[in-house]
Formats: sequence, structure tokens, C-alpha cells
Amino acid sequence: MTPLTRDELRSRRAVRRQADRHQSNRVMLTVVAPALLVAVLIAAVVLAFYDGGGDGAAQPATGQLASPVPPTGIGEETAPQRVVLARAGEVEVVLPVAEKQVTAVLFHPAGEPGAINMDPAQGVAHNVLSDDGGDPGTSGVDVGAPAGTTVYSPVDGVVTAVVPNRIAGRPEGLAVVITPAGVPDAAVRVSHIEPGPDGVVPQVGTAVGAGRTVLGRVRDLSRAARFEIARYTNDAGNNVQVDLLRQTTGPGL
Repeated sequence: MTPLTRDELRSRRAVRRQADRHQSNRVMLTVVAPALLVAVLIAAVVLAFYDGGGDGAAQPATGQLASPVPPTGIGEETAPQRVVLARAGEVEVVLPVAEKQVTAVLFHPAGEPGAINMDPAQGVAHNVLSDDGGDPGTSGVDVGAPAGTTVYSPVDGVVTAVVPNRIAGRPEGLAVVITPAGVPDAAVRVSHIEPGPDGVVPQVGTAVGAGRTVLGRVRDLSRAARFEIARYTNDAGNNVQVDLLRQTTGPGL
């Protein structure tokens, strides 16, 4: 065989390199390109999932942030079951604590002029205490519950006063006075309570809902006084006291 010249050798090497490039391109088209296409499809599916929330629910438009979900407060879905405790005319009084927390219920005279007797509801077990004159007044009621128990408003209405609760002349917690809705001549006083863990108490003018609005929690008064309700409980007799009184002005109940 006649030896190849340098020019012929260079020409054959160029042809071989071109053939190798064509072979590499064919490998890219048959192997790498399909893999890239699959990767692109997977990325598109993932993006579509996150943009749609994964459940098909409507999402904010592109570039908008979703509004934060407001925290759930005390509402009808979290408050205890509304249990009627007593009635007096148009005033309906419900248990101020969850029924499962009640240790005893004791009706008694409020011991103040203008107090309004309540008719105890038949659905709640209770006792009635007579005063020294033998009058089984029911204008006040002690609802026994352990210290620290959450206290809810016993009526629908508006807070008209928040004052110190006094026992033997000493301030012991708070008393919240509420004017029942639709009965401006009556006042419901809730005492033997203190602010809850957050330290917040209803302000004057605050609208409250029976069995829904938190007023505070039961104050531990076991060292401050001895309560008659302790005769019916197995503890120190801590309780929420609810009194129904008459306002000094306004039409009769």
C-alpha cells in the first residue's frame, strides 16, 4: 500500500472527528434529551401542586400573600354548654362555669335592699338556704367550683361596673356588674372572681354573652372566709356568687 501523505492523513482525521461528533449528538438525542424532558415535566407537576394548595382549593393570585388565619378566641364552639340556672321575669341566668366543674349550687338571700328573687331551674340540682328570719330568699346563688376555674358571664348584657370584691372589709378579687339585655332596671353582680391568666377583665361598656364571654376565674378564698356552700361540697367551698339586684332607676321588672 502506498503511504498516505500528510494532507491525506489530516483529511481522514477530520472526517473521523466529524463522525464522532455526529455519534455524540445521536446519543444526546436518544438518551439525555428524554431525561431532560421527564425532569421538566416533574418540575411542572410539583409547581402546579404547590400553587393549587394540593387540594384544588382557590389560592391567592400570583404575587399576593395569603391572609393569616386569625386565632380562635372564646366563642360558642369552645365555651361550655349553656345550662339555665334560674329565671326572674325576662332575666335568664345560666351557669357561670362549665357544668362538669360545679361542686354544688346554693341559693340564698342576697342580703341587700331591692334584691330580686330568682326561680331556680329544675334541671340543676341545688339547695336553698334560709336567712335568720326563715325567709328562703333566692336573690343570690353560690355556684361552687375549684379555684382557678374559668368564669363566664351568666347573662347577656353590658358590663356597667368592675369593682373590688370585699370580704370583711378587705378587697378580695373582683366583682363585675352586668345590666341584662332588655332589662335596664336590673343588675347582675358576679363576685368571688379574679382576672384570668392573661390578666384581662371586661371593661365597662363591654357587651357580654351568657355562657360565652369570659369574666375571669374563681378566686381562692379558702383563707379569707368560710362559705355555707362548703356544707354541701367536699372542698373549701370556693364559688362564684351571682346576685340579682334592682337598679335605683328605671321601670319595674
